[in-house]
Amino acid sequence: MKHLPNAAALLALLAGAAASANPLHFENVTASRIVQTVAEEPNNEKAIDFGDFDNDGDLDVVIGVALSDFGAKRNKLYRNDNGVFNEITSSAIPGFLSARVTRVAFLRDFDGDGWLDVYTINDQNSHTDRLFINQHPGGVFTGFTEVFTLPNSGNTGAACGGIAEDLDADGDIDVFCGNYPNSSQDQMLMNGGAANFSLVTSTMVPNDFDYTLDISSADMNGDGQLDVIVANMGDPTYIYYNNLNGAGSGVGDFSYAGSTQSFGTNFSENAMEPADFDGDGRIDLYWGNGSGENDQIRRNTGNDVNNRAQFSTLANNTLPPSVTGVASRKISVDDLNDDGRIDAIVMKEDSGNTRPTILRNTTVNGQISFVDWTEASAFPNGSTHEGWHSGLFDSNGDGDIDIFLGAFNDDFLFEQMPAPTFDSSSLIGGVVPGVFNGSATVVEGSGTEGAGGNTFLIENVSGSGAFVSAIVTGSGAVDLKLEILQGSTVIAESDRGGAGVEEAIQVNNLPAGTIGVRISGPNVADLNDDTVVDGTDLANLLAVWGSNGSSGGDFNGDEVVNGQDLATMLANWGAADLGNFTLELLARN
Repeated sequence: MKHLPNAAALLALLAGAAASANPLHFENVTASRIVQTVAEEPNNEKAIDFGDFDNDGDLDVVIGVALSDFGAKRNKLYRNDNGVFNEITSSAIPGFLSARVTRVAFLRDFDGDGWLDVYTINDQNSHTDRLFINQHPGGVFTGFTEVFTLPNSGNTGAACGGIAEDLDADGDIDVFCGNYPNSSQDQMLMNGGAANFSLVTSTMVPNDFDYTLDISSADMNGDGQLDVIVANMGDPTYIYYNNLNGAGSGVGDFSYAGSTQSFGTNFSENAMEPADFDGDGRIDLYWGNGSGENDQIRRNTGNDVNNRAQFSTLANNTLPPSVTGVASRKISVDDLNDDGRIDAIVMKEDSGNTRPTILRNTTVNGQISFVDWTEASAFPNGSTHEGWHSGLFDSNGDGDIDIFLGAFNDDFLFEQMPAPTFDSSSLIGGVVPGVFNGSATVVEGSGTEGAGGNTFLIENVSGSGAFVSAIVTGSGAVDLKLEILQGSTVIAESDRGGAGVEEAIQVNNLPAGTIGVRISGPNVADLNDDTVVDGTDLANLLAVWGSNGSSGGDFNGDEVVNGQDLATMLANWGAADLGNFTLELLARN
């Protein structure tokens, strides 16, 4: 379930004039919003799904819990009661109290009665899959009843990833299960209606016998059918294209067996998540890697003659260091701040980098880019939030996307809230308080270049790997430029051009001390680029008087520096108006 961009925001993105609708800031509300009744077991791998299983208008949560065949691993069910998640596992779904190694849990309407049921994919070394049907006499939810109508898959290995989608477009929810270790066949269960499943692996799934870790789905080639992305460990990773199998003989006439596309065996312990990251209408892939190789973005560049999607691998600097060279796990995607761009949250299991990474999408004009927007205040360093999967949804009905995080040792809820905000005129000496290793912070301003109100300072920067992420959006009338300063030296800048175009930058490995963030606008008469037109610029203009302007000074393009150019400079003398702007800052180590 993904929160899609609204039409206006998407059109703004495609036009290259993306503007952040909501400054992005999360706070940990676990203590007041999650109530557990079953003691947490340590070192769990978790898969999260969400949906309104009691039909009361808010989104509830199911969690599949697994690590190995040993220990009491308990799945969980949380009911959302006006934004508070009360665990009702024992009373509502007693089948979850059995110790099973569940890899994935789904909330879907499998029997077509308008109420969400629960399906769990379980490690076949211990138990087969389970289906729990929603009970709602008189239209009131009372719990789930476990049924045993699933066909025997005959798996020789163990289950891991899976999806539950209407794969054959007949209106019923089907299941595709990825299995491991080697020599274990992925399985497909087709729902014939009313949760009557049949095993169709032999006719609809390629013979793979590989080590599958993650399954996802999307229409990768734009033909209107759901394809399956199979991420394997030590074996090729594939797209299984959903093709008509019998020349279109009817609904449900689909197969994955006839068309596969390999990505090779570049990585191990993979997770792949599809999303249109650049807003071009084609589905790209985030490729996360659990063994420490660099995560990657594979950009969909269109179909080949065989109607298979083609991909280009974006440069490593498309993604920040927090997700390159570290062990990543599952990826969740959504438009977190309602700006028309799909963001991502990458879960971690790396000894030196365990907190999740929120990747904020800063793509403009189709050029995919992300900055790390993981706040130290909400996600402190350490193993607290180390985990496998996260759910992104509106937890309290306020219209914002929140984060329900399944960490190895506990469950957490992070609510999106208004960020600390300062008026630029109130900042003494331009210092923005509490930014480094704090929360994301907003500066609202209406400034002028060179007037002392367009440079903002982040103090007390220190620690290994310190970085700053900065994003500025303007009123739309001014083409802004964003610069990061050490003292008076510009160490990085973002100038993507165009009035109203968002500027965004992340600078890593910052020096200790104070870092400046400067906003400026174009001023054709600012010959020395110090953000103010003054006597120094006049001296520079007089020095090239009468020339063809190849060294600057020919403002009107007539190839001579003369009185007309002097008039232009005088008209721009002093400060240039920046208009209204919103600057968002995040800095930590």
